Amino acid sequence: MKRNIATTQSCLPTLTIALSDKLKAELIILLESKKMFKVKKVLASNSNVFEDIETLESDYLLIDTDFPCEGGFGFLKKLSRIKPRTKVILYSNSTNPDLLKIFLNSPAQGFIQKGCSLKEFIDHLKAIFEGRRIVYSKIEPSNEGKQFKENCKSMEITYDLSVLTERELDVWELLSEAKMEKQIAESLYISLNTVKTHKSNISKKLGIKNDRRLSTFVMQNI
Repeated sequence: MKRNIATTQSCLPTLTIALSDKLKAELIILLESKKMFKVKKVLASNSNVFEDIETLESDYLLIDTDFPCEGGFGFLKKLSRIKPRTKVILYSNSTNPDLLKIFLNSPAQGFIQKGCSLKEFIDHLKAIFEGRRIVYSKIEPSNEGKQFKENCKSMEITYDLSVLTERELDVWELLSEAKMEKQIAESLYISLNTVKTHKSNISKKLGIKNDRRLSTFVMQNI
């Protein structure tokens, strides 16, 4: 029996924590009791994050955008160049939409913005540990566009791009660059009808009632 327990524990994903908020870090450590992961180390604020994760060889790194030296845009851009074996989960206290756009083009496994409940956070971690790429973001919609503003009034937008296929993500990213359907078709070497099908599927999965408004939705919330 002891041997089986040891085997189960050894299979748990290992997690290195780099959070500027000590209370938040302690809360994450408490989640270790749920047998979801094993904390390998909590990094100090003066840590060289990339050197540490290379040495520790953790399965995952949970880091926030306020972590000194390596947080925010600089971290994601450097991550894209280095691509370490450790999978990164980014936690953001900022609602800057540019962070989400950079994340989508990075190898990071998860992106969780503030406003996430503890239960949601646990569910996102579980999904990430199962190999899914998770995006959780609540960003206030843009005020541009009178009709769009009325439709989105008092609404928080929640992204879960993990429900999209790889090709749908390609279409999403091109839409964020203000590409037209014809340009998307040419970029991805697919037909115009296929682009329209992908847009329709994305709209349904993300709960956008009118897929004709998808381009506006993406541009105003990325």
